[in-house]
Amino acid sequence: MGTLGVLGLELVQMDTPPTTAYLQIYTEKRCAANCLFCAQASGSKADLTHIARGMYMPADLEAVVRRLKMAYQKGYLARACIQTALYGEWWEDTVYLIKRIREESEIPISLSVFPLGDEQYRELKVLGVNELVVPLDACTQGLFDKIKGKGAGGPYSWEKHFDGLKRGAKLFGKVGTHLIIGLGETDEEAVSVIDELHRYRINTALFSYTYVPGAQLSIEQDKEDSIRHYRAVQVAKYLITDGKATYRDMSFSDGILTDFGVGRDAIMKIIEDGSAFQTSGCPNCNRPMANETFSKLYNFPRRPDKEEKEEIIRELGNI
Repeated sequence: MGTLGVLGLELVQMDTPPTTAYLQIYTEKRCAANCLFCAQASGSKADLTHIARGMYMPADLEAVVRRLKMAYQKGYLARACIQTALYGEWWEDTVYLIKRIREESEIPISLSVFPLGDEQYRELKVLGVNELVVPLDACTQGLFDKIKGKGAGGPYSWEKHFDGLKRGAKLFGKVGTHLIIGLGETDEEAVSVIDELHRYRINTALFSYTYVPGAQLSIEQDKEDSIRHYRAVQVAKYLITDGKATYRDMSFSDGILTDFGVGRDAIMKIIEDGSAFQTSGCPNCNRPMANETFSKLYNFPRRPDKEEKEEIIRELGNI
């Protein structure tokens, strides 16, 4: 809905507008995959207009493409992000959408997709896709298999996703992935996989687990530990991607991060800077309210203010 608001196709009241246009090709078919957290999944009973808390309302393609060009020229939007689902005509529909956007605009395009062959990767690059994203979603192979692999009755495997990421990184120079924090992983498991991905030039975007009514997965979380876990992973990711520390530099006790591998002063500087707690992902992606409510922001769509930084210190606990 936020994207439609920026495009002037819906009247939407927004505290922070999206800086990326979030697009999904409309189809009344459910995805052939069965990721248990997803509203689009084959076994889901959730509304098809939802992805996490975001609503993707149907809109006229030509109007969207035309307005996208204008919004990019005026500086309202800096990127278009296309989400894919697995159904019979997904490739043809995706290629058509990319071509239509490229015919009208030079706006950078990100594509979030399951693992593809090298020839399809090359074609996407030629078509004008700037950023390739292959979402792992889960932090461990066990969670992956349970939530979106064989255990969920889905077509995906951890090995093929990792292979698709590595091949994508070679062809595009870099590639992105998504990790949903809160699916049952420990601090250590999340930090370990972020560190491994970083070594392969794979950028990790963090999402907080969000229950979607009608989805197959419902996880009860302790709110206090959930936000501590998320903040710890955000700081660790920042340190890893900024080259300040690695997984091996950090210490854990029963899976809980106890030492970031840098001094307290360094952590306080990270909190003061605030960018570690902003939305992560492709350049200019801020995903406002994609996974959270106004009462609790896991990913800030802008720099956190003074009061929010003080709250982050409390959420992190002993640092």
